[in-house]
Amino acid sequence: MHRASSALLAVTILAASAAAGAAPAGWKPYTDPKIGFTIAYPPGWTVNTHHESVSRGPDYPIPGVSFQIPPAMAAGTNLSPDQTFIAVESQTGRNCKAAQFLDPVENEHSLKADGRIYDAASSGDAGAGNLYETRLFVIVGTSPCIAVRYFIHSTNIGNYDPGTVKAFDEKKLIAAFDAIRATLRLKGESL
Repeated sequence: MHRASSALLAVTILAASAAAGAAPAGWKPYTDPKIGFTIAYPPGWTVNTHHESVSRGPDYPIPGVSFQIPPAMAAGTNLSPDQTFIAVESQTGRNCKAAQFLDPVENEHSLKADGRIYDAASSGDAGAGNLYETRLFVIVGTSPCIAVRYFIHSTNIGNYDPGTVKAFDEKKLIAAFDAIRATLRLKGESL
C-alpha cells in the first residue's frame, strides 16, 4: 500500500474510533495550561505551540495551538501539508461568536456535537492557484472564548498535468479533524 494511502487509512480507522470522544490507542495527549484544554492527536502530526491566526487581519492575531497533518497525508495530492491543520484558539470576550475568530463569516449556524453547542461557520478564499478553506467551531459559553479551527490549504487540481496529482480526500481529512475535535476537553473536564 502506498505510504500516503496507508497514513490516511490509519487516520480514518482512528477517526471512527474517536467519534465517541475517547482518544484512540496510540494518540498523544496535549495539555495547554495557558488556554486550559487537553486534546489528543494521531501519531505523526506536528504540534505548533506558537500558532497565531490572522484570519481577522494582521492587526488582530489570535493565539492558540495547532496540530499540522503529517506530510504523508498529502503526498501525491493537491493538499498542502505545511498549511493544513486543526487549531484550538482563544479570544477575550463572553458572548462567543464566529466573528471574533473569522472574517468574513459565512454559513454561520448552531451545531450540537461532542456534547457541546458550537457557533459554527466557514470561510473560503482563493488566489494564484491556491485554495483556502476555514471551518470554525466556537464553543458557546466559554470565557475567554475558545474555538477550534480547521484550515485547509490546497492547490487547484486543474493546474497539474492530468494523472500527475490526485485530488485530496476532503471527507477523510474532515473526519480526522472531527475525531481530534471530539477529544477536546476544557479545564475541569475529563478526557
